[in-house]
Amino acid sequence: MALESTQKKDSLILKFNDDKTKNSISADDWIEFRKEVINFGKSDLKYLVLSEANGNFSSGAQLGENLNALMDDVTAASQALWDCKKPVISVVDGICAGAGSNMILLSDFIIATPEARFIEVFARRGLVVDFGGSWSLPRIVGLQKAKELVMTADEINGSTMNDLNMLYKLVESNELENETDKLIQKLDSLSFISICKNKEQIKNGLNKTFTESLELESVNQNSRFVHSDAAEGMLAFMEKRLPNYKNTLDE
Repeated sequence: MALESTQKKDSLILKFNDDKTKNSISADDWIEFRKEVINFGKSDLKYLVLSEANGNFSSGAQLGENLNALMDDVTAASQALWDCKKPVISVVDGICAGAGSNMILLSDFIIATPEARFIEVFARRGLVVDFGGSWSLPRIVGLQKAKELVMTADEINGSTMNDLNMLYKLVESNELENETDKLIQKLDSLSFISICKNKEQIKNGLNKTFTESLELESVNQNSRFVHSDAAEGMLAFMEKRLPNYKNTLDE
């Protein structure tokens, strides 16, 4: 199994670490990944970081296994990541292919290097897109570009990913950890529950009409008005100081 799990302050860091296969993902890895994501959601940790290892993110799923059983695990893992209410950050260098490429698309922030190699590799293997890529990629890069990337299986680098508005930041490989820490510091200065509610609101809005989105905004905003973070934010503004938020997901 290649999946490694570590904690750093308020973050859970997951990485597929198998240098020989450029961090390919086995059936056991998918099962464990889903468990880690679900347990993270129930924990007091705030940030999920999906990280590169040994200069690569992941070459995708291992194909020398029972593919029918594997797909059940891939689907369950992608659903768990999509359902995660807390911020998810992907840190990408080198190869990022197949299910690995679509995994990062379900994160909230992607930090990548110019040397990142994003490949919807499926057509090269006689397969079709999985891990939710056929849903997420067109929404990020547009319909025509998504069809191009998927149907030609062409590789794009980190600079092109940045041009396509896929990235939060494009940085050199020696700045990946520092940029991730800076992003977390920025998020730590804000109301954590507001960040998570905003994530949920944007996600739910993808499948709603404008009027339905307005109704959802109204319900969520009314719940914020009576939350202690809103009172703290307003008081800190008036007192010209940094706010001291609760940093919890309680209602």
